[in-house]
Amino acid sequence: MPEKMYQEWMIEVINELHRVITPDGSIFFNHKPRRHNNQARLPTEFIHKTNAHIYQLIIWNRKNSPNIRKDHLLPNTEHIYWLSKDKPKTFRGNIDPKYLGEIWDISPQRQTIHPAPFPAQLVENCLLLTTQPDDIVLDPFNGIGTTTTTAQKLGRKYIGYDLDEKYIAIAKESIAR
Repeated sequence: MPEKMYQEWMIEVINELHRVITPDGSIFFNHKPRRHNNQARLPTEFIHKTNAHIYQLIIWNRKNSPNIRKDHLLPNTEHIYWLSKDKPKTFRGNIDPKYLGEIWDISPQRQTIHPAPFPAQLVENCLLLTTQPDDIVLDPFNGIGTTTTTAQKLGRKYIGYDLDEKYIAIAKESIAR
């Protein structure tokens, strides 16, 4: 997708998520820099054009990354933008103390049937930090269902959607198990 079109689409997605969260709700937007015209383009370029506020930036230290391009350093980190309407509710006591800092060392999940699966620990941290049992969790890019299966495991209600029918079927199987 051309960069301008991609950014416009992301602004729409974030604004819609902002619209549906509660006043004290949170959005966790995981994104690494994109390469465009030989420049690293950070998502802050378009996040600041949305209605959401960046509450905090969390750095996901993946520790390794596939070497897709040979012309720059390996992207071993990804940014998790914690977005909100105002001040989100938080439950810091619910997460493992080793994740109380803004850098989370979590190895990536091995790529199997999805090109970019999230590790369950990453999702669990976000959910335990900002939700309680029976809260609703929404993932508009549900993929193979890491968010929805983690939400289910933690006693949260969940809504997940994706465009890829294959991934939807895999997510449904994971939830059923």
